Amino acid sequence: MSKDSKATKNRTGMLLSFTPTGEYYFTKGLKAYQRRDYHKAMKYLKRAMQLEPGEPMIACQLAIVLSENGQYKEANHLLHTILEEWDEDMVECHYFLANNYAHLGLFKDAYHHAELYMQLETDGEFIEDAEDLLDLLTLEAEDLEVDLYEDDDLISRQEEARELLESGDFPDAVELLEGVIKDFPEYWSAYNNLALAYYYLGEYAKADELLDEVLEKNPGNLHALCNKVIFAFYEKDWKTVKTLKEVLLKIMPLSVEHQFKLGTTFALLGEYEMAYSWLKKLYKQGFEGDGAFYYWLASSAYHTGRQQTAEKSWQRVIQLNPEKEGQEPWKEK
Repeated sequence: MSKDSKATKNRTGMLLSFTPTGEYYFTKGLKAYQRRDYHKAMKYLKRAMQLEPGEPMIACQLAIVLSENGQYKEANHLLHTILEEWDEDMVECHYFLANNYAHLGLFKDAYHHAELYMQLETDGEFIEDAEDLLDLLTLEAEDLEVDLYEDDDLISRQEEARELLESGDFPDAVELLEGVIKDFPEYWSAYNNLALAYYYLGEYAKADELLDEVLEKNPGNLHALCNKVIFAFYEKDWKTVKTLKEVLLKIMPLSVEHQFKLGTTFALLGEYEMAYSWLKKLYKQGFEGDGAFYYWLASSAYHTGRQQTAEKSWQRVIQLNPEKEGQEPWKEK
């Protein structure tokens, strides 16, 4: 046997182990983020956090990816944890918090963190962006007639109304939302939720009139258009369904929230191919929605002949909502 073959034998007999570290997955997460592959970025960064819990740099990057994915509350939870428990000197977290609170409509909190960032980091990387954000927040507050320092309860009232709707307490939701509209006559989200409450109470005419008011004062409001076509669908107003469906087919929303709303609306209407295209697009972008998102993704996949995707999506439904087991779309009557 030659020396070469002996060396080959020795090399073959060696077992080299490779144990990925948090830094390894952090690097992979950054690369995925730079490619705008948010799904993989989130996956790698979550793994990095498991390997190195309490590492603020990893947590901060994960928060950024969550924000890109529209998961602002989850991102804020991480950012507050960084500042309050791990590294209070990571002042850029205040800028990221300001952006997220602005997206959530919590203008006072957004303003507070933007100002705090500018005070703590006078020559920081995001100074100009923070200044622009402060200007924008001031304009938004003026447009909505919101005082950044006095009307901070607007979103909390809306959140309370959402919880009332989800629990089926529609009369209390109506009372609360009517108060919000009286105080904030251009806060369209409250109008849309109030329309839902009226509809659930069986007051279809009131719900429809309210949506017409929104569309008159705020033309093109996507949530109002979607709610109106869904109401018409359940009331078997096929003429209105046809008209509004043609409008929705032409809309190309940019925000994650609007894409989700459009996808679920098409699914409810039985337009499964369009529903699948929007929901699958969100999934490919790394959107990790709630059980409802995966339910409609599974349903639209099944009804368009994509059984493998349907079954995979349904597994996520069961993980998030175990009580749904046995209610697969392919078992529906």
